[in-house]
Amino acid sequence: MIRLKKILSVLLFNLVILSACANNITVSNVSISSVNTVSDFAMIRFNISWENSWRDAENRDAAWIFIKFHILGEPDWRHATLSSTGHISPGGSSYTIPADGKGAFIYRTANGSGTVNYTAAELRWDYGADGVNDFVSAEIFLSAIEMVYVPGGSFWLGDGSIASLNGQFEAGITGTAFQVNSENAVILGGGSAGSLGNNNRSGMANNGLFSIPGVSIDDFDDVTPQTLPASFPKGFNAFYCMKYEITQGQYVDFLNKLTAAQFATRYDAANYTTSHGGNTATRYNITGTHPNMTTVTPNLAAVYIEWYDVVAYADWSGLRPMTELEFEKACRGSAAPVTGEFAWGTTGIANATYFTINNQGLPNESIGANYSTTVGNAWYDQTRAFDRITRVGIFSAHPSNTGRVSAGATYWGIMEMSGHCWERCVSVGRTESRNYQGTHGDGSLMANGNASNSDWPGYTSGIGVNTAVGGGGYRGGGFNFPNPIQPNLRISSRIVATAFYNTRYYDDSGRLVRTTD
Repeated sequence: MIRLKKILSVLLFNLVILSACANNITVSNVSISSVNTVSDFAMIRFNISWENSWRDAENRDAAWIFIKFHILGEPDWRHATLSSTGHISPGGSSYTIPADGKGAFIYRTANGSGTVNYTAAELRWDYGADGVNDFVSAEIFLSAIEMVYVPGGSFWLGDGSIASLNGQFEAGITGTAFQVNSENAVILGGGSAGSLGNNNRSGMANNGLFSIPGVSIDDFDDVTPQTLPASFPKGFNAFYCMKYEITQGQYVDFLNKLTAAQFATRYDAANYTTSHGGNTATRYNITGTHPNMTTVTPNLAAVYIEWYDVVAYADWSGLRPMTELEFEKACRGSAAPVTGEFAWGTTGIANATYFTINNQGLPNESIGANYSTTVGNAWYDQTRAFDRITRVGIFSAHPSNTGRVSAGATYWGIMEMSGHCWERCVSVGRTESRNYQGTHGDGSLMANGNASNSDWPGYTSGIGVNTAVGGGGYRGGGFNFPNPIQPNLRISSRIVATAFYNTRYYDDSGRLVRTTD
């Protein structure tokens, strides 16, 4: 039978909105409770808890759980396939198991809020489907990522502020918001009624507010149309979105489960030992020797991860890249657009520097001065206390938090979508990106450490070769972009939506999604 020689569990420091302290999503007591050698499956038992979980009439949060295993004597870690049935959910919880079996969502069964503490949860691993023999010694690694459910349904693109946000979406050439009512194909540009325009009447690039060498622009405008295929995820269908940007703790877990060749592609040591803006590099603290990389700041956002790093993590974790349409849905929700709004749904934004940051680098790192209780808090050029990132969820955990606006949360409760780090999204403005079909990662990377999904932008025919083409643009703004910074933080801003930089930068991170079945 399968012998478990060593159990690896993961402790991820994450934060949930409306909390006065750090929220730890904790996986513990991982074990194999039973093995069925006739049907070739094993039951993986574990405990999981996180604070300020919620479920209401509109949406819920959840944990995405996936399992990695390593057969002793083999060189790599592999992704476990879960059965469609046979799992054991603790009281008050439910599972959703995707058809591909690459993981499980666990969430509240009934409406409510507060801490969840699920004990003796069990997932059925169909190890026979993964080609594992009955008599092996294996290491098990179980990971959990906080996610937020974004329900299916109509929503709006653009907010009508076309005079200030060059390149934003609009309905045709009307200057008004465009409503997405299905996942059907959409005509981009051309100026016809019913098309999705990009405020490009005068032919300006969508980076018209800035002079940025090498920035690509949309290949459609008011004269030249393109077609966005039905297979491209538009946000109408329901999906789960990561509550936070990828953290350093999560990225360390990823690096340590790669082969030496894959690790060499996905980690650049120079970026984690370089000083920026006169500050030390301790905020980018991923160090060590593979496969024993560590970080003393696991709850800080992972930066210096470029497009290929983000999509490799997506493939490895069974998730997928987010499209720029899904970005607007994740921010605005089903609400009518507000002209010039930020992710928290209003136009007010804090502009005083957060001079004091308490408990720097710790799970309870917090804003100590100039936290606003009336307008949206965001980490950006006018408020940041230093030229570095913070821990994820820093605004929602403040004791003076009064709700969505002060927490800087989206309509659905997703954090830091305006400011902090740039969100890497699949753009609609290039042929390469429009070929994206929203396939999910299968947990397995190419030998060179790249993602293997052939429809994901930036690769050639699925062979995992870095190319010069783009597709992974920028939305939501970063903490250190040149002034004027505020337009970048607005939901509708597409100033660099089609830009593609094949480089690692210190305010670039990533956030991933998964379509629900």
